[in-house]
Amino acid sequence: MDLLTPGGPPLVCVRPPGWVTGAPDTLENLVGWAQRAESLGLDGVFVGDRLIGEATTPGGNVVYGASMIDPVVVLSAMAASTKRIFVGPLVFVFPYRHPIQIAKSFGSLDALSGGRVVLGAGIGWNAREFDALGIPMQGRADRFEEALPLVRRLWSGEPVRHEGEAWRFDDVQISPPPARDGGPPIWLASFSPGQPLDWTDGFPPLVQRQLDRVGRLADGWVPLVYSASAKRRLSAAALGAAWRIVLDSAQRHGRSRADVDFVYSDWCYVLDGPGSVERCQAALSRFFSGSWEDARRTYTIGTADEVVEAITAHTAHVDRVDGYILTPLSGEPDQLTQLAGIAPALRSR
Repeated sequence: MDLLTPGGPPLVCVRPPGWVTGAPDTLENLVGWAQRAESLGLDGVFVGDRLIGEATTPGGNVVYGASMIDPVVVLSAMAASTKRIFVGPLVFVFPYRHPIQIAKSFGSLDALSGGRVVLGAGIGWNAREFDALGIPMQGRADRFEEALPLVRRLWSGEPVRHEGEAWRFDDVQISPPPARDGGPPIWLASFSPGQPLDWTDGFPPLVQRQLDRVGRLADGWVPLVYSASAKRRLSAAALGAAWRIVLDSAQRHGRSRADVDFVYSDWCYVLDGPGSVERCQAALSRFFSGSWEDARRTYTIGTADEVVEAITAHTAHVDRVDGYILTPLSGEPDQLTQLAGIAPALRSR
C-alpha cells in the first residue's frame, strides 16, 4: 500500500532511541526531535512500544535493560507538533490491548493528524511484559489475527458486532473515524531480538506461518533484521527468501506486490571524525551488553558511505525497498542530521 506515488522514491523515516534509563529522554526532547526530523526533510517518525524496564526472551535471557515512553502519548504530542511527517508505532503489541481500544486510539490519532498515522503492529515477544500483564504468550498469534480485521472494521465508523474466540461484543461504533477511508496502513513485523536469526537452510514452520500472515493481512512488512540476544544479523539471502514467502502468500490470497510494501528498519550509528567511536560506545552501554565487536556485528555502524553500502548490500535480494526506518543508536542531535544526510542516497536507489 504505497504511501507515496507508486514507483516514486522510498520513504526515509527515523525512530528516536527513546530509552528511559535515567537519562533526559523527556517528552519535550522527543517532540523536538520529531520537529527537527520534519525540518530536515525526513518522511516519518516512529516510536517503540516497551511497557516495563526489562525485555527478556521466553528462556529468560535479557535482551534490553531499558523501557520507553508510552507510544500513544508520544505520538499524540508529535502529531500535534508537526504538519507533514507520518507518525506511528514500531511496533504496537496488539495482544496487550483490546481491539476496541486500539481502534479508538489510532482512529482518533489519524483523525486529529489529518491522516498521517501508520500503525506498525506485532504479536509481542517480551516474556516479562506478558507475565506482568497476566496475559498468556501462548495463543497470541491467534488473538492478533482476530484483532487486526476487527480494528479495520471498527475504523469504518459503522456499528460492529463480533463473536470470536477472544472477544465478543455487539453494536460497537468508534467515533471519530480515521481521516482516511479504511483507516491507517497497518505494517506487520516479523522476528524478534530474542531469536537467533541464523536460518541458512530454510525457515522453521513457525516462521513460515508468520510470513504467510504478513502476505495475507499486512499493508507493509517491517522485519527485524538483527538479534540483540544472539548479537548477529539476518543474512541478506535469508531476508530475500523471507520476502519471497510474503509475496507468494499475498498472491495466493488474491493480493499483489502493490498491496504490500517492503520497509527496511535498522539501528545505525554514523561515525564522523575523532571521538565518534567513543560516543557510540557510550550510547551502546546504556542498553547493549555486548562488546564493540558484538555491536558492529549486530547493528549498522560506519561512516555515512559505509552505512549506505551496508544497507544496500543487506537488501540486495529484495525486489524494491518502499521505505526505510532508521534508528540512531545514540540520542546525539548530530546523529539525526547524519541520517538525514544519507536519505538522498537511499531515495535514489
